[in-house]
Amino acid sequence: MEKEAEYQISSSVNEEILEIILTGTLITSDVELLQMKVTDIVEATRAKALLVDSRALDGRKVSITEMYASARRDCIDKPKLITAVVDRKENADLLSFMETTALNAGWKFKWFTDMDAARDWLKGKQKK
Repeated sequence: MEKEAEYQISSSVNEEILEIILTGTLITSDVELLQMKVTDIVEATRAKALLVDSRALDGRKVSITEMYASARRDCIDKPKLITAVVDRKENADLLSFMETTALNAGWKFKWFTDMDAARDWLKGKQKK
């Protein structure tokens, strides 16, 4: 039996960067719902730069195919949004794949394991 999703989303805007922190447990069937909620926050704030911290989000079992579809869909929905994702090192392969897919589709996306490095990258991209 699959565990029930118990994730939380918190957000704030700091130096013109929308920061979203994801915590708790996510089940595969709720991945799309979580993405829609994040999109709603982005649209409500009219953010141009997004930092997502998913280091404290457990239970993610997303396949390469699902990640590819998500990256392609998000590239269409958010072509001008500069996005940095901060995650754990053990998710490096999946996030590296998403980063490459997003970049190939024209979306400014990069993943990090360090919040300060992610913020610095976003600040540098905003100035361009």
